[in-house]
Amino acid sequence: MNKSIIDFYLKAINLKNIDRTGWKEVGVSNVESVMDHIGGTLLLAITIAYEKGLKLDMQKVYEMIAVKEIRKINKEESVIGGTSYNDEGKSILPSSLVSIYDEYIKGESEEAKFVLMVSKLESDFQAKKYELDGEFTLENAKEDIKNYPEELKAKLGDITKASEGWLNYDRQYYDELFTSLSEDIEEL
Repeated sequence: MNKSIIDFYLKAINLKNIDRTGWKEVGVSNVESVMDHIGGTLLLAITIAYEKGLKLDMQKVYEMIAVKEIRKINKEESVIGGTSYNDEGKSILPSSLVSIYDEYIKGESEEAKFVLMVSKLESDFQAKKYELDGEFTLENAKEDIKNYPEELKAKLGDITKASEGWLNYDRQYYDELFTSLSEDIEEL
C-alpha cells in the first residue's frame, strides 16, 4: 500500500540533482536545482498569498508547486495528456496527486494561475540574483534574447541589464500584482 509513496519520493528526490537548464544556457555556472526552484516558489507563494491576503486554497497551491516539475524527474518520462507518465504509460504520480497535476497543466483555476505566476516570479528573482552576483551577464542575456519571439524582441529594445529581458519576458504571464512585484525586482 505504501509502494506508490515510496516510489514517487525516490524518483522526486532526484530533482535535487537536476539543474535548471535555462540558467546553464545563459552562462550561469553555479546553477540552482529544480528542487531549489520548488522550495523558492513555495516560500514566495506563502509570502505573497499571506501578505496580500489572497483568497486561495493554499493546500492546493502547495500541492501544485510540489508536483508541477514532475515532468523533469528523468528524461525517459514524458507528459502525455496533461498527466506525467513513464514509458509504460503508468502514472509516476501517486493517484491522489494526478488530479492536482492535471489542474495545474490546464491552468484554469485561480490556484493554477497563481502557481504559474509565482513560479515565473521566482525565476525573475533568480535572474536578478544571478545578475547581482555577476553570474548572469548582459552579453549572455543579449544572446538569450535572440531566442525570444519577434514581437517580444521589438518590445524590449536594447536592454541595459542582464535580468531586464527575463523580467520583461515573464510579464506577459502576470496580472497587476505580479507585474508590480516584477517591476520592484527590476529596481533592485
